[in-house]
Amino acid sequence: MKDKDKKQPAEDVAGEIGGDEVEAEQVQEDLDKARTEAADYLDNLQRLKAEFDNFRKRMLREQSDFLNLAAQDIIKELLPVVDNFERALAHDVEDGHLDDYKGGMQLVYNQLIDALAKEGLTSEEPVGELFDPAKHEAMMQVESEEHPEGTVVAVLDKGYLLKGRVIRPAKVTVAG
Repeated sequence: MKDKDKKQPAEDVAGEIGGDEVEAEQVQEDLDKARTEAADYLDNLQRLKAEFDNFRKRMLREQSDFLNLAAQDIIKELLPVVDNFERALAHDVEDGHLDDYKGGMQLVYNQLIDALAKEGLTSEEPVGELFDPAKHEAMMQVESEEHPEGTVVAVLDKGYLLKGRVIRPAKVTVAG
């Protein structure tokens, strides 16, 4: 007889079926365990996402508060300057006292410049320097025998730097 035609004993067949059931149960247990782990990972991921969103919102709120407080500090520095300007404008200039009035305005101006300097503001008047497009804005070009070509010969509006960073370039006339 051929091997195909041989019949397996009943115990062997029952053992195979029983083995398949045990294997199926093991696969089902592994699948359930994997599903539980996946659910835990998803739960952890959702918690982390929520924590990160809360962190991001808190940081934006803190940045906004910081900027508001920074503006508050400089405004407090400038309020005395505003007070002095109001006093000067309310004061009537008597004949012959224009120089005194001008001197008072110079003091208020100096007070304003000092308050801004405390915050890191510096002005730039680059007459005699080489033109630098990162710090200067050329408004016109003139012929000059006194200055070499590309040199700033006049400043129309001062440039300003805040803590070393250009916040307004100087408007200049350049030798051509």
